[in-house]
Amino acid sequence: MSHQPLGGENLIYLYDLPKAEINSTKLAEAFETQAGVALVDGKPQIRRDITRPFYSGIVQIKDAQKFQDASEKMKYFTIDGKMCRALKFDK
Repeated sequence: MSHQPLGGENLIYLYDLPKAEINSTKLAEAFETQAGVALVDGKPQIRRDITRPFYSGIVQIKDAQKFQDASEKMKYFTIDGKMCRALKFDK
């Protein structure tokens, strides 16, 4: 399964993703239910590092307004009751 690399525009980095519960479908559902933003530009990419206690990820939202909404509403969010964080990419 290959992933296309994401460009530097409208990226949100995801942190503290729980290892046992996380997958791209759950992330997409969290964005839809907690921020009202459907991830139509592609599925979230999860970075799985088994040496760390949590996973991280990245998502791209091309629509500027949806990106702003998601950036504000998803600073702190939950996956199966566990707190996660999201920060927009800033050069």
